[in-house]
Amino acid sequence: MKLGNRAGTAAMLLSTLSWGCSPMEIGAATGAGKRFHEEFNQQNYAAIYQEADPKFREAVQQEVLVKLLTKVHDKLGNVTDATRTGFNVNFNVAGSTMTVTYATKFQQGEGQEQFVWLKSSDGVRLVRYDIRSAALDESQTQ
Repeated sequence: MKLGNRAGTAAMLLSTLSWGCSPMEIGAATGAGKRFHEEFNQQNYAAIYQEADPKFREAVQQEVLVKLLTKVHDKLGNVTDATRTGFNVNFNVAGSTMTVTYATKFQQGEGQEQFVWLKSSDGVRLVRYDIRSAALDESQTQ
């Protein structure tokens, strides 16, 4: 009898885990990334900041984000393609966090982007943004 209960528990756990990384989460995060790139291409950095999660806005001043995104846009240009290379969902009481990585092509170069989105009852909001690109590496500048 105990074996049957364990099997049932394992089946429920597997069902929960497979539900966790559902197309809904992937779609929500992908849509948020697309919206970020559209705002980036339009150089509407204030909108990116205002749409970010309050935790992001507490940690990063708007001027700092604008300066970073302006530098990225000046060096790399508009995003022309972003291919998702990774996706991870972490569930917690405050909402699910979704980490999405992209190999991103810009008009003037390439980079790797990582977004962390917080999914809660009011939608998907940016919690963290990182970008790596050789074009942004100032240690290479002479």
